[in-house]
Amino acid sequence: MMNWLEKIIYRLNIIVFRISTGNARVRLARRLGVRIGHNCELYYCNLSTEPYLISIGNNCKITYGVTFMTHDGAKWVLEQNSDFEGTKFGPIVIRDNSFIGVNAIIMPNVVIGPNSVVGAGAVVTKDVPPDTVYAGNPARFICTYEEYLEKCRMKNTGTIAQKQLKEVLTNMFERELDQQLVEPPDGHSFEVQKPAH
Repeated sequence: MMNWLEKIIYRLNIIVFRISTGNARVRLARRLGVRIGHNCELYYCNLSTEPYLISIGNNCKITYGVTFMTHDGAKWVLEQNSDFEGTKFGPIVIRDNSFIGVNAIIMPNVVIGPNSVVGAGAVVTKDVPPDTVYAGNPARFICTYEEYLEKCRMKNTGTIAQKQLKEVLTNMFERELDQQLVEPPDGHSFEVQKPAH
């Protein structure tokens, strides 16, 4: 059990974790107890109240808003009826070369990967096998790593310099973006203003 000083230090680390970026965030997560491999990107995410139950392999990317749930707080309902006494915790393991999409929720006792993708907004309640893509609520199988690779190759937009990104992508998708007339839900119509190039 933490004393008051440890609690204050822990909470300060959480605050600094939220506002830090890049390697500083990875170092802080390690300080909080998360086991993290090499060459990982960790955006702002919720590490739960037991970050020491989270293990992230090498070459992983954890994107913005991901929530790691290492415990089951809903057991509170059972305790109120004296049907359950105790706790319900579990580790979360993310194996090498895996990607966790924006706002995904990873529940306790889950292993992901290696070489796996969890789509944005997914709720992962069961293991994600190696070399697969899972998405949805609850997360379900979408395709294999090889099928995802092929889809990416078919829709490859190439390498684009950051300072040219807006211009190149706008030109590339001009036809899709250039809608002459849009029908709003209220039945009125208006023309879409085309951005100046």
